Amino acid sequence: MLTLFSIPKAFKRHAGVIQRNAIESWTKLEPRPEIILLGNDEGTMEVARGFGLRHLPNVTTSDHGTPLLSDLFRQAESAATSPYLCYVNADIILLSEFLWAAETVQRKFAKSLMVSKRINLEIAE
Repeated sequence: MLTLFSIPKAFKRHAGVIQRNAIESWTKLEPRPEIILLGNDEGTMEVARGFGLRHLPNVTTSDHGTPLLSDLFRQAESAATSPYLCYVNADIILLSEFLWAAETVQRKFAKSLMVSKRINLEIAE
């Protein structure tokens, strides 16, 4: 099993469309991973509820309001029910090959770190 976690931007305008599409793609992975959305930017709680996801609203921020990655990862690790965690930017669409790759690495290595590359697509709706 795998836990995906992310801290979305506010769900406004085009960024909201892109993030909803991406998060919806995560919910369609088989087997469905646990998904945790962190932060309290506009729309995050509603999107989490709409997709039946866990929501952790209180993330420690810097003096400038930037979420601290250390707190984000600490909270995700504490809340996750899976031994495997994956941080994903909220605008990244995941395909079934993603889980296949994660499962392959999990079978081969007790500990691992996977990284990936994004491919930009123009999506209007």
